[in-house]
Amino acid sequence: MTEVSFSRFIKKRTGISFIDSLNEIRLGHASRILIDTTNSIAEVSYSCGFNNISNFNRLFKKKKGCTPKEFRENFAGTRTFI
Repeated sequence: MTEVSFSRFIKKRTGISFIDSLNEIRLGHASRILIDTTNSIAEVSYSCGFNNISNFNRLFKKKKGCTPKEFRENFAGTRTFI
């Protein structure tokens, strides 16, 4: 299956493009890492597959409504260990 055919197939089945679904998975993983670790935002973005930190920040803010730094600060006090 060619890349174009694969993308068309995914979009028909899910309603969103392959790149959008991949970015959502990456941002979910980044959110979890931001909450659970103290790694720098650059390290988090690169470990989740983003090659450009500006792109990561732009996509994160678009999808989550806040910057990665604000996201981490909002969840800093809510960690509960059992």
